[in-house]
Amino acid sequence: MSIPTTFSKTRANATRFALLWMQITSEPFIAFYTLLLFILRKDLGATPLQISIFAAIRPFMAVLSFYWSSNLLRNRSKLLSNFMGAWVLSFLPFLCLPFVHNIYFVMFCAAIYQLFARATIPSKMEILKLNLEKESREKLFSRLYVLGFIESIGLGLFVGKLLDTHIGAWQILFPLAAILSLSSVLIQMRIPLPENLKEDRNILPITTNRLLQPIKDSIHLMRSRPDFAHFQWGFMIGGFALMFITPALHIYYVDSLQMTHNNLAIARYIWMGIGVAGSTFLWRRALNATPIHRLTARVIFGFSLFPLTLLFAPLGLLWVNIAFFFYGIAQAGSHLLWNLSGTLFAKNEDSSKFSGVNILMVGLRGVVAPLLGGLACSFFSPFTILTIGMAICLLGATWMLRTSIPKQVPQPLT
Repeated sequence: MSIPTTFSKTRANATRFALLWMQITSEPFIAFYTLLLFILRKDLGATPLQISIFAAIRPFMAVLSFYWSSNLLRNRSKLLSNFMGAWVLSFLPFLCLPFVHNIYFVMFCAAIYQLFARATIPSKMEILKLNLEKESREKLFSRLYVLGFIESIGLGLFVGKLLDTHIGAWQILFPLAAILSLSSVLIQMRIPLPENLKEDRNILPITTNRLLQPIKDSIHLMRSRPDFAHFQWGFMIGGFALMFITPALHIYYVDSLQMTHNNLAIARYIWMGIGVAGSTFLWRRALNATPIHRLTARVIFGFSLFPLTLLFAPLGLLWVNIAFFFYGIAQAGSHLLWNLSGTLFAKNEDSSKFSGVNILMVGLRGVVAPLLGGLACSFFSPFTILTIGMAICLLGATWMLRTSIPKQVPQPLT
């Protein structure tokens, strides 16, 4: 049983300010990080195998991050310390980047970042749920996301040119951005939480195996909430398609299209940013007006337009920009739906367990999809792999619309 939360204006304002500061200070790092795979290929000459391993790092580390936050299910008093600890650890390795010139160390930094960046999500979303009402929470979350991409549009005006004219500049930019991100810890530590938090715990079947217990909790949740499981499988198909094409994408950008850092920065920061900023508020309205399975289908269909449009890129790099514009629109919906789904399905329950399953499922598909995509690069052209990814997305969208939606099935917890 969960204890109803009494919303406080003081807690709400402190939470808004903390998340606003976090968004402002962390967006430069996130923007640089999105170019890292391209940098590995173009600047460090990463092989298709190394690209595949790097692409698999992000989702695979999600499985480990799932364990970082799994103890929140039984002790929510650690919400803030869990969140702050993961935040700090995610950025620390990048401070060493100017002193270590090795592709595998870069991959290690990325692995640590993905491990702990994902680990912050369940605690962050539960803090939002505790301190903000549903409408305020969704409004804040969407506005912060748009703010981040407005920052990225500004960065896109000079970052690409800087990387093209100053070889190795990224080794300095990453640590500087990491230090800026770490500064938000001083604000995070002031986030207040409800006084009754220690009493607000979930009672779930407990085993003595710490490794298996979080998995059993997730299986129990999926079985007792087939509506949530249906949503997860839809996201699984669309996410698998995007992870499958990831190794081919950067080979396509560098080898087939001969793109520069500036070309990709303009597409990723400016055009994708316009897509996100222009559609986020529409997605937020749809979040309350559209059944979640239909909204998921629209997101997956939007992602299918990304590889489809990239197929025309040999005719001109304008098509790359258009592809990222479509990706931005779909990503805006995906970001809101994926991150807020825990609070939507949880209602009065602890949302961290739903968010934890989101992360686990990302990890499961990430163990397989990028490696399959990298292996496919040995046999097929990037053009063919993009076509396969588009087809998988379309199948996922169709499945979400045509499959009947199961209802919630209450089950006893013991």
